[in-house]
Amino acid sequence: MNPTDAPRGELTEGIASSSEEIDAIRAEMQDMQMQIDILKETINVLKKDPGVDQEALRNREKAVIIDALKSKYSLPQLLGALNCSRSSYYYQRQVLCSEDKYRSVREHIKKVFADNHGRYGYRRIHAFLTKEGTRLSEKVVRRLMKQDGLAVSGREEEKI
Repeated sequence: MNPTDAPRGELTEGIASSSEEIDAIRAEMQDMQMQIDILKETINVLKKDPGVDQEALRNREKAVIIDALKSKYSLPQLLGALNCSRSSYYYQRQVLCSEDKYRSVREHIKKVFADNHGRYGYRRIHAFLTKEGTRLSEKVVRRLMKQDGLAVSGREEEKI
């Protein structure tokens, strides 16, 4: 119903360029949705701030995000969006799936630390392990203790 009763023009078929524009808009919309999903996974999986810069993410963090979104998007799309190389992704995935090579040593360090009531530092534990025949660097012992949260509590100074 046209209130002015103006004559209508003839209907023309859609132009080929309009379907190309629609495809371009759909591709852009899919890219935007992928960016939104990447940001949501960054928040959920890594517990990072919503405004985190994707360039500041480490390759390990990118690999975790890609693994979470791999069912929804293709791997090349995710790698391109996160600016991560394919080889870096597969390396980080292999590292995440690998077993800790210091697992038995960690347990032994925890046991020695607990047996001595938390009074042995990394130097004494290193000496103890060396005496038992376990060859490790002091730096490795120190790093493993720090990762497991084994720290000697400091002495309380006597007040004069």
